[in-house]
Amino acid sequence: MPTGTMDATVLDSGAALSGRFSGRDLLVRGGFEGELVLSGRLQTATGSRLRAHVRAAVVEIEGEFDGEIRAGTLRLAGSARARGVFVADRLDVREGALLEGAVNLASSDVSASELATATVPPAGERSEPIQAPGSESPTPSLESSPSGAPA
Repeated sequence: MPTGTMDATVLDSGAALSGRFSGRDLLVRGGFEGELVLSGRLQTATGSRLRAHVRAAVVEIEGEFDGEIRAGTLRLAGSARARGVFVADRLDVREGALLEGAVNLASSDVSASELATATVPPAGERSEPIQAPGSESPTPSLESSPSGAPA
């Protein structure tokens, strides 16, 4: 996936950065911890490690990710290891990828641009997964009837 266009900012494999980054396109080959707000594409290479809150039009994960992603399109390569909360219009998970957490496909009345401009609270300030407006609970509950069978 990560090809690294000439217009993309690149965080190379020997680099580690923490904080807030905003821009158009970003290719991460190293490590990042913090918040990413991109108007374009986030690409992460195999071997990369991110702990972040991400808002972008397109997110492509090949490495390790822990945090929250809000995107129009989310793609996980077979080498991806992703944990957290994921909200997207479109989801592409390749065989071999690990995806753990709450996944919400945005309802048709909520656009990716609305998701991308939503406020992302800092880590630790949220006690429940974020839901797209108008969507069902991200974790279905199993209620038992008096006979013990699921309702």
